[in-house]
Amino acid sequence: MKRIAFLLALLLPVAAVAQTSTEWGVRVSAEANYRITKGLHLTAEEEFRYANGTTDNVRTTLGITYKPAKAVKFGLGYTLINPFSATTGAFKEPRHRFFADLSGNLQAGDFQFTLKERLQLTHRTGEFNVFQNTPNALALKSKFTIKYKRWTYVEPYLSFELRTALNDPWGTAGTTAQWNSKGTKSYYDYTPTGYTHVYNNRYRGELGAEIILSGHHSLKPYALFDFCNDYELDTNSEGTRLFSAAYINTFRISAGLSYVFSF
Repeated sequence: MKRIAFLLALLLPVAAVAQTSTEWGVRVSAEANYRITKGLHLTAEEEFRYANGTTDNVRTTLGITYKPAKAVKFGLGYTLINPFSATTGAFKEPRHRFFADLSGNLQAGDFQFTLKERLQLTHRTGEFNVFQNTPNALALKSKFTIKYKRWTYVEPYLSFELRTALNDPWGTAGTTAQWNSKGTKSYYDYTPTGYTHVYNNRYRGELGAEIILSGHHSLKPYALFDFCNDYELDTNSEGTRLFSAAYINTFRISAGLSYVFSF
C-alpha cells in the first residue's frame, strides 16, 4: 500500500499535496501618477518586499492607463523584478513582466464595485531546468474589489484575487519505478508534453483603506492574505526522469503601506 501511495504521488496528472506552510512579509511602495490629459495617466512605482526575515525582491513598474468612460479603464505596463538571494547576499536573475489590464466599476450608493482582469507574461532569465519552469510564464489575474466611499478622506476596501497559471510545464510518468544500485526507488520514466498545465495557483484576500492626505498625496495601509498552490516538478535536465511532482501550498500574511503622489 505504501508503494502504491508513493506511485500515485508521482504520477501525472495526479500529484501529492504538500502540507501548508505559513510565511510572514512586509511590502512598502511609492508611486508617482502623472496626468497627461483627462483620462490618460503615466505611472511609475518602486516596491520593496520583505519575507521570512530577509529581502524578497525589489520591483520597478512603469505603466500607462486610459479611462475612456467613467466606468472603464485600460492599462499597459512593464515590471522589472529583482529577486534577492539570501545565500549570496545579492540580487540576481531578474525577471521581466509585461501586462495588460481591463477594469470596470459600478457605483451603488456608498459602495463601488470593481472587477479588474490582468493578463501578464513573465520572462525568466538565468540558468534553469526548462522542464521544471516556464521560460515565459503566462497568467490571468482576476480581482474583485468592494470600496466604501461615503467618507471624505478615508475609503476602506476589501478585495479578492484569483490567479490562473496558463502554461506551466506538464508531462506523463511511467507506471514502474526505477531503482538505483542501493535498491531504493529513485525515479520514474518521464515524457514532457509541453507547457500545457492550466490551474488556479493563487487565492488572495486584501483588506485596507485609501487615506486622502491632500489633492496630491495619499496613503494606503493594507493587509494581504495569500494562499499559493504552486505545482512543482523535479526532473533531470533532459526531462526524461521524474523524481517528484507535488502541489506546494504556502500561506503568506503581509502588512503593506503604499504612498501615491499625483500631479
